[in-house]
Amino acid sequence: MFNTSHQLKSIVLLHGWGGSYASVWRENSWEERLVTAGYEVEEIDLPGHGNAERSHDPQGYADLASSIAQRLPNARPITAIGYSLGAKVLLEIAARNPDIFGTLVLAGLGANVFAPEKAGELIADVLEQGVNDATPATIRGFVSYGLEAGNDPLALAACLRRPPNPVITADRLAKIRCRTLVIAGDRDTVALPLEPLASVLPNHTLLLLKDIDHLGLPAAPEFADAVMRFLDSRA
Repeated sequence: MFNTSHQLKSIVLLHGWGGSYASVWRENSWEERLVTAGYEVEEIDLPGHGNAERSHDPQGYADLASSIAQRLPNARPITAIGYSLGAKVLLEIAARNPDIFGTLVLAGLGANVFAPEKAGELIADVLEQGVNDATPATIRGFVSYGLEAGNDPLALAACLRRPPNPVITADRLAKIRCRTLVIAGDRDTVALPLEPLASVLPNHTLLLLKDIDHLGLPAAPEFADAVMRFLDSRA
C-alpha cells in the first residue's frame, strides 16, 4: 500500500529533451498519482522547454545542470525522477553534490549517458528547416514529439546545438550513494544497454520493461507502477 500520510514529501520530476513537465508528467497522470500517494510535486521544465526561459542561442544551454540545481527544493535529501535528458541532468547534479539526493530514478538512460547525443544535429536541422520527404522516420518522430508538446522549435534546436553538457564519466559517479533505480523499456534504442550506467552506481536497482520504447516510456502503466513500488519501498 502506498504511503498516504498527511505529511507531504517533496518530489522533483524532470522531463527529457522535447517534452515538458505538462506533456510528460501531468498528461500521463504522474502528477495526480504522486499527489494521491502523499507527495508534493515540484514543477520544473528544462531550459528552452515548456514554461522555462528559452533562447535561440546554443550558449543559453551551456550548463543545464546549474540551471536546474538552483530551482530544486531546499529540503535535503531530495527524491527525484528524471527521464532521458532530464535523468542525465539530475545525474550531473548528483555527481557534483553526491549528498543532494536520497532517492533517484533514472529513466530512459543507460549507456547513452557516456556518449554524445545521437542524431542531435540532424534533428536540429529539421527543427530549423522543416520536415521534407527525405526526413528519416526516426528524426521525424523526435521532431513531432517536441512540437506536439508545444515547444518552440528554434529553442529545441538551440538546446541540441549547446556546448556539450552534461559530460558524465564513470569515475564521477562512484560517490553517488543514494538509492537509484535505472529503468527503461527493452525496445529503447536510445538508452540500451543499461548495464554500463547501472554498474558504476553503488546502490542501484536495474529494471527492464517489456515491449516499451524510448518515447513510449512515460505513458506506460508498467513504468509508473514500477517507480511507485520503488518509491514506496522506502516511504
